[in-house]
Amino acid sequence: MVLCENSVRERAYYIWEGEGRVFGRAEAHWLQAEAELRQTTATVAAETAAAPAKVAKPRASRAKAAVKAPAEVLAVVAKAVKTKAPAAEKPAAKAAKAAPKVASKAKPAASRAKARAGAEAVVLH
Repeated sequence: MVLCENSVRERAYYIWEGEGRVFGRAEAHWLQAEAELRQTTATVAAETAAAPAKVAKPRASRAKAAVKAPAEVLAVVAKAVKTKAPAAEKPAAKAAKAAPKVASKAKPAASRAKARAGAEAVVLH
């Protein structure tokens, strides 16, 4: 397998840093990096070749169970609509719930503006 020059360069750099950034050993670091990368690519290739291929089994039983008659589907939908139809909330109640959220978002912006104005005043004097 062909090694990428950038990966060898990066590995050699980390080896150089690991040894304390000693100058004059660039070629030794490069050869060591190549050897390490060749070894890792060889072991990865051996593991992938040794792993048995998985064969997917057909799932005919699930496919048959998933197909329902239109009448059954309509019955399920009608049942869900009946159970999910409690009394609807009034629009005023929804607005009251939403109002505190809006007010809580406005407070931090106002406090930031005050803090910014105070900081500017300190800087200008």
